[in-house]
Amino acid sequence: MEKNFRLVCFDMDGTLIRNTDSVKYLCGINDGLEELLKIETREEKREISWIEADYIKVKLMKGLNIEKVSSCFKDRIQFIENIDHVIQYIKDQGMKCILVTAGPVQVARIVGEMFGFDAVYGSNYEVQENIFTGRIIEHLGEEAKLKSLELYCSEVGIDIRKTIAIGDGESDIGVFSKCGKSIAINYSDCLVGKADVYLRTDDLGDVLKYIG
Repeated sequence: MEKNFRLVCFDMDGTLIRNTDSVKYLCGINDGLEELLKIETREEKREISWIEADYIKVKLMKGLNIEKVSSCFKDRIQFIENIDHVIQYIKDQGMKCILVTAGPVQVARIVGEMFGFDAVYGSNYEVQENIFTGRIIEHLGEEAKLKSLELYCSEVGIDIRKTIAIGDGESDIGVFSKCGKSIAINYSDCLVGKADVYLRTDDLGDVLKYIG
């Protein structure tokens, strides 16, 4: 293990979750998939940014019971292989693992608990009396993801340059720019030239050769 590194920061959607994304998952279990696809078409045509799209998509979650988020999870979510093995290996080396995502924190918390992340940060989608209201209180776009990582580093006394970041998309650019090493996995074109390592794989274990 490279002794200088003390923390690994993971993205969630597209990095760990492979078959969908957390916003689409929540809209889908609330019967909003058809409308969501229309929004995604506008996003693909660049009529709206991905952040603007999230603020429109959240309205499709209105009325969703928070309990349904966990009860449907295992049937609808597919992960990249060997997450548990990778996290255990990293922890065995005395490093911390955190999850920082622009996706809803309600989904991120489930993933964090499943795999034993030391901390979880995600966009705060409003829930009142166990029901999604269709509003976002705080969205973790590119800058806010970096601020979340900086906050954690400050709290535990880790220099951000001793962090390895693993992600796949636009929201990871800010984090990649500040970390000591960045690994783009199953990445979108916007990350080309922004990372130290590039991987296309169905097995998260392939990252270990770059952090150990």
